Amino acid sequence: MEEITFITEDGVKISGNYFKPKKEHAPVFLLLHMMPATKESWTEFATRLQEKGFAALAIDLRGHGSSTDKNGSKLDYKEFKDHEHRESMKDIAAAKEFLKGQANVDISGMAIAGASIGANLALWQASIDKDVSLLILLSPGLNYRGIQAAQLAPHYSGPVYILASEMDATNAAQSSRELFKIFPGDKELEIIKRNSHGTNMFISEPGLIDKLLEWTTNKIYKY
Repeated sequence: MEEITFITEDGVKISGNYFKPKKEHAPVFLLLHMMPATKESWTEFATRLQEKGFAALAIDLRGHGSSTDKNGSKLDYKEFKDHEHRESMKDIAAAKEFLKGQANVDISGMAIAGASIGANLALWQASIDKDVSLLILLSPGLNYRGIQAAQLAPHYSGPVYILASEMDATNAAQSSRELFKIFPGDKELEIIKRNSHGTNMFISEPGLIDKLLEWTTNKIYKY
């Protein structure tokens, strides 16, 4: 794993953990954390992806972790208004540019996994970016900080895996069921019998990572 940084178009210094591919033309995952969390919440998943032949980039979204500098001013997500959270789309755009410059990475089949607000951001990117070929959404919300998932879902037709906990206090299970009905393409929904959210589900259900890796590998090489 390599610690990297890059600058967004509006001057935010984004910190990331990059897991280099072990083969040429490797498919790549962009990993977007939940709030509050950091890129490290994806470390186990990213490490396992790398072992399977993928490249992976986990980033701290603006205002989180080490991504707190914008042109010399300090950012703190706790002080963000909704529109400032939505500006994390610029972090995703800059992350994609970083990946384009890396050796042995096939950006044309990029996958994105996101948790909570990261799930909604991942869906937003997939709805406007033809390079996104696969989505994993952990605990998505129908409307998270103004990111309207139900309006975005019809615009992404690739494979999507939606995962949520039945007893999650954010009502992620019901949101996931409603989103599942809307996606037009190859889709899978899993609701676990837990009270956990986002990447915390990997802790409460250790077998989930294996299941996601198996699904991902089958879909990436199928499509």
